[in-house]
Amino acid sequence: MIANKLAILLLGYVTCLTVAYGQNAVYWALGSGFEPTSSVRGLQIKEQQQEIWTATLPFVSASAGNDSVVGSSGSLDITKVDERTCTGQSITSIQNVVWEGSTTGSAVQVSGLLQDCGGYSNSYALTFWIPDDLQDRVAFYLDIAATADAANPLKKLYFRYHSHEDEDFYGLGGQASFASLKNQSIPIFSREQGVGRGDEPVTSYGNENGSFSGGNRFTTYTAIPSYISTDGKVVYLSEKSTALVFFDFTDPNAVSIRYDSLSVDGMFMRANNMFDAVEMLTAYTGRMPKLPEWVDSGAILGIQGGQSKVRSIVEEGLSLGCPIAGVWLQDWCGTHSQEGPYINISRLWWNWENDEALYPTWPEFVQDLRDTYNVRTLSYINTFLANVSTKPDGFRRNLYEEASTLQYFVENTTTNSTAIISSGPGLEAGIIDLTNDGLRSWFAEMMKTNVWIANISGFMTDFGEYTPVTWDTTLANMVSDAFFFHNEYPTLWAQYQREIVEELGLQDEAVLFHRSAAMSSNRYMNLFWAGDQNVDFGVNDGIKSAVTIMAHMGLSGYSQSHSDVGGYYDVLTYEGFNVTRSAELLGRWGEMAAVSSSVFRSHEGNIPSVNAQFYSNTSTYGYYAYNARMFASLAPYRRMILKTECAPKAWPLLRPPVMYHTNDERARQVSYQCFYLGPNLYVAPVLEPQTFELSVYLPEDNTYTYVWTGQTYSGGQDVTVSTPYGKPAVFLVGSASDIPELEAFLDFVKRENTTRVLVE
Repeated sequence: MIANKLAILLLGYVTCLTVAYGQNAVYWALGSGFEPTSSVRGLQIKEQQQEIWTATLPFVSASAGNDSVVGSSGSLDITKVDERTCTGQSITSIQNVVWEGSTTGSAVQVSGLLQDCGGYSNSYALTFWIPDDLQDRVAFYLDIAATADAANPLKKLYFRYHSHEDEDFYGLGGQASFASLKNQSIPIFSREQGVGRGDEPVTSYGNENGSFSGGNRFTTYTAIPSYISTDGKVVYLSEKSTALVFFDFTDPNAVSIRYDSLSVDGMFMRANNMFDAVEMLTAYTGRMPKLPEWVDSGAILGIQGGQSKVRSIVEEGLSLGCPIAGVWLQDWCGTHSQEGPYINISRLWWNWENDEALYPTWPEFVQDLRDTYNVRTLSYINTFLANVSTKPDGFRRNLYEEASTLQYFVENTTTNSTAIISSGPGLEAGIIDLTNDGLRSWFAEMMKTNVWIANISGFMTDFGEYTPVTWDTTLANMVSDAFFFHNEYPTLWAQYQREIVEELGLQDEAVLFHRSAAMSSNRYMNLFWAGDQNVDFGVNDGIKSAVTIMAHMGLSGYSQSHSDVGGYYDVLTYEGFNVTRSAELLGRWGEMAAVSSSVFRSHEGNIPSVNAQFYSNTSTYGYYAYNARMFASLAPYRRMILKTECAPKAWPLLRPPVMYHTNDERARQVSYQCFYLGPNLYVAPVLEPQTFELSVYLPEDNTYTYVWTGQTYSGGQDVTVSTPYGKPAVFLVGSASDIPELEAFLDFVKRENTTRVLVE
């Protein structure tokens, strides 16, 4: 059965909305007159006979009940509540309406009734138009009237449309646990991703006693409501639609959007392939700014401990042949000890000035690193200000007290004071209110005088996912309530920091890397960071998950990404279950980063003293230096891709195989096992312990030459290759050996092929 057609005159093409009565179809061209109609069985949007969107009745519904979002310290648990769900839908009219922002000044509006909503009926209107600034897609706006039942009003809507069992889905931000999102119902809500996310037993430990700090397979820092399918279809919600939303792919023949409000808007479109789909998506969201070229030259060393320690580790690395582009010194603002199982944990003082005990001559030290070693410095900043009144070595400014006095924090109306975020004993902080114009001016001035006063080259731009969602949360200029604002904050945070960088004229120098993101955050950040993974080989929250996150982020418009080399989260328990970083994991993670990421940056972890560090001994530093040299050797190739494909088209640097092999069923199911680095390298990193040979699936329609042996294989088969330490499975695709930008990497392979990497 064919459903309805909407005809839209567009760049010489006709896009049609069809209304079907049995076998008969009624066509309209947007801008032409519409006859009101009823008893319509369905709708379909086509362009040049290519289906864009199809739905059959009922495709709109609504329900009552307030969803529950509870938790603390950014760890939020969502429980869906659906009451009095409407069971029927009718269409009573289809007509032209005046519509600002459309190509013709008008739109097609489908209206009718939702029936059997707990004894009531509710009217709705679904409007389609072609945006005048993006004429290759169909915009929609669905609005459901408030219910007549004031005691139990409708609260959320459902919007359902056709799919088919062979359509797979990718994107929706930082999804860590799935290849295709088919068969999943994915919540879009920014929060702490959790420690474990389903990897056991660590998740259960995190979720003990009603806590949700372990998370699950759906928890993510990002809130990006956009996906791309293997049919080339692109669906996204607009920047204005920031409520909690579920994209439900569990029905093999349909997609359902469950949105926590009675109105939502977005767009549908269809591209020829998944690469064009990314371009179409980012024509709306924007594309990531240029990544400065200084990051290409080597590792960014994550170090804590003060000036003497940093200088010593830099000098040792240079003596071992480690190319060093920069250092990342998150403890520049000072640390304090926080009680934990077995051992105290070092936490940062979130008061944005240099700590005079660790970095007493901070501006001079930063400059000396650059002048003496050609090493740049990255620092750390986040959305919080911590109360430093108990800081034992003192402070010059207590920014928390200043902001509290000026009422620059997100506030709680019950207490009529700052909405306190507690991050463990001795650390209480407020979240800066980015809707407050006074805060924006005050904080920007503080950034210039406290943070950018040293010649740093950027920082980790942390958090963004912590704004409370309770009814008593308030902001200075709250257009909507805190529940809607929560998913907006990450984009505001990225935009705000980008504005400061541009005001200072540092856009060609500064690297600001974020883990939280929402719709269109990518237009303001030049580097995405995959967040905090466990220091293990886990699927849902270990090294494997970092690859999967970067793949889905790439299909969400984030072309430049990386992860913490070595991971972040250690887990120590009183029951004797511990997760700490081994030298092997650190080395294998470095291999993976060298051949996957835009930037090579390490992290000491949340409990550095229990982890193998790259500087622990000559073996770990040697392995790290080797991986940094591999990363640097790929710089000409990587930069070519960043300039010719990432910047102008938003094609991701790391590409899941499905992008090239859409009809290959095995390629569709690859999450972390392999990926393309640009178009010319095919990579299968070693992501299991004690693994020295790897079975690798090579997709069809190409040849693949294993760089470490020179052996060439035909696609469409599994091959087994040797993968000793230092040898991730990297293949040249087709005639890639002729590409000049790969010459430095092939020289590295030839020069270092006999290097013996030790793990001790």
